[in-house]
Amino acid sequence: MPYTTQLTEDCMGIVHVGTGTVTGDEVLDASKAVTQLVQNTENFQYKFVDLSGVTELQMTGPDLQEVAAQDRLTAAFRPHAVVVIVAPRDDLFAAARRWDRLVEELGWSTHISRARSEAVRWLRENFTEAVVDF
Repeated sequence: MPYTTQLTEDCMGIVHVGTGTVTGDEVLDASKAVTQLVQNTENFQYKFVDLSGVTELQMTGPDLQEVAAQDRLTAAFRPHAVVVIVAPRDDLFAAARRWDRLVEELGWSTHISRARSEAVRWLRENFTEAVVDF
């Protein structure tokens, strides 16, 4: 599966990693899994999305709207979440920015970076409890 979801070792973060061709359905399924997770646990305070290995993103505007709708549900349980997205290519960066605009009213602290190292640095500065060894 080119879009994977894992919990960090301390169960405070969720890491999504995309490789190859990633579809809107895969991203939406991952978002639904996160929504379900936050309804059933106290864990998860941040999300780290790494699109460095994505060669093609097959995601439509309606797909992005559905992901944002899932994030609104998640925000009801985690109103102060931190989300970091690594999007090195222009098309990925643009999609991440579109998502960011769709969820800006949630109150989440979000950051989009072209470089993974800079994204990890930002996460450590903005969520000091993060165990960033993924």
